[in-house]
Amino acid sequence: MSNPNPSIPPQVEAQIISNNRKISELLTENEMLLRQSGLEPPVDNYAPSVKRRIHFPSKYIRTKAYYVNNYHLHSFFSNEEIVSNVAYSLQMSDLYNFILNRFYVFGSLETMIYKAAIINYVCIIESLIGQVYDDMHSFCGTCPDHNHCEFFMPKVKTFAEKLKAIESKGMLTLSPDQFQQIREAYHLRNQLHIYTAAKNNEFTTKSFDRKLHNRIVIIMKNLKEILFDDLLPATKQCYRTLEYKDI
Repeated sequence: MSNPNPSIPPQVEAQIISNNRKISELLTENEMLLRQSGLEPPVDNYAPSVKRRIHFPSKYIRTKAYYVNNYHLHSFFSNEEIVSNVAYSLQMSDLYNFILNRFYVFGSLETMIYKAAIINYVCIIESLIGQVYDDMHSFCGTCPDHNHCEFFMPKVKTFAEKLKAIESKGMLTLSPDQFQQIREAYHLRNQLHIYTAAKNNEFTTKSFDRKLHNRIVIIMKNLKEILFDDLLPATKQCYRTLEYKDI
């Protein structure tokens, strides 16, 4: 999850473009060699031994430990398997980022890659917000004043209901537009069914594009710290006391 268009020195950009041309030519040559050998990738294919395949640049895909620590995942989740799954999904976001920023992909395939990347982010956002909401609800259940508290978190089932409750109580410093973007991306995720794609014209719409992807990336960047600072304390202490502690 990086700045989509940072500036770099012209000479560096020129070298990268030159390198990309060479890499593209070598990849094309590899595929030609396979076809000249009688194979028709991807129907029938050849794969070198694992260590002899193309290597991802080191440090591009960040480690599980990086995400566990940087996203405070043990503070959000007590289940180690969920911690791992969220960390792996964050690693997957690095892979999508690499593909989208390093390869020339166009048409419906580009849309499908953006779709996969956006859905991945939405699943992470849903996990973080959903877990915090459930934990706040559990704490509210132990409070003798919950029937009279404006910050009481009722038991709800869906992520949409949880997000609406958090927004209505002003508990996250996200803009109304950002809340709406999360809702829209979540709605798109829930409408994905291949067998209805033609009916919904899913593969020809521009719903999943770079613009939506970059907006979700920005939200994802900010959300982890906002949740950690604003809502996570309310899983162990009444939000009302946090809200008015500085007044």
